[in-house]
Amino acid sequence: MERKIVGIISGKGGVGKTSLTASLAHLASKDYNINPIILDCDVDAPNLAIILPAASQDEIQTKDVFTTLKASFLEDKCVHCKQCIDDHFCEFNSLSWDEENEIPIIEYLACEGCGACKVLCSEHAFKIEPVKSGEIISYTSKMEFPLVYGKTKLGSTTSGKLVSDVKQFAKDLKEFSNCNLVLIDGPPGIGCPVIATVSGLDYIITITEPTPSGLHDLIRAIEVIEQFNLPFGIIVNKYDIVSDFRKKFETFIKNTGYDILGKIPFDLSIPEAMSFAKPVVEYAPESKASISIFEIFARLKSILWIN
Repeated sequence: MERKIVGIISGKGGVGKTSLTASLAHLASKDYNINPIILDCDVDAPNLAIILPAASQDEIQTKDVFTTLKASFLEDKCVHCKQCIDDHFCEFNSLSWDEENEIPIIEYLACEGCGACKVLCSEHAFKIEPVKSGEIISYTSKMEFPLVYGKTKLGSTTSGKLVSDVKQFAKDLKEFSNCNLVLIDGPPGIGCPVIATVSGLDYIITITEPTPSGLHDLIRAIEVIEQFNLPFGIIVNKYDIVSDFRKKFETFIKNTGYDILGKIPFDLSIPEAMSFAKPVVEYAPESKASISIFEIFARLKSILWIN
């Protein structure tokens, strides 16, 4: 079977993206024809590892990533002129003045690493250098497939680059040569991390719910996907909730003709499974939600390898 790379995204958070990814990962691991690698590219808030834990804590590997630039102060070169403050070297207000020691102080979180202070200081008392912006964690899960995820350090501004690094890290794994499915839990929204996730995919799943915010953010997500001219399918979570907006949502889907990959009913088995840190298809395989996800998985396989 030819290798396929599939990303699961959503225009907004909280619509079931990670729980769906976990269930699809579980089903893929039970399919004798599929050798999956699972990625969590929601690098600003990764939580897929909670549902898909490591087989052994001793085998968890961590790699530091240095993609964020920050300024640092070289006190031995400073002549205490205070020009950096008086002339407002920093447009991001990351410089303040220590009156007691007569030196500038750099606010780490505010610094954007733009390099203005380095260029403008006549004494060269500032330098710009890469700092740790996050880490990549990898291990073999209890379901016996590799899981790789990124975690952005607070204050870093390069989460999109970290997503790309996570994807490249997975390609460098020894298991990648025998892998025929890469399943990616992408970040919510439409920002840089989403664009980095979508790049290079074979198929995209976008999950939503029939609410005003769900429809609004679904449209935004589709606008991003269409820029890459990639095939995609929509999954509607909690499709059967009763609301005045549901008819409008259904009318939008019907009029656009977008492919509906599947519909998942409202089912308390899902949050219950999450409370036990398990995919719902493992925790409650006979539940209404699990039956729907089984059907989605079967249809996804036919789209990836039969069509």
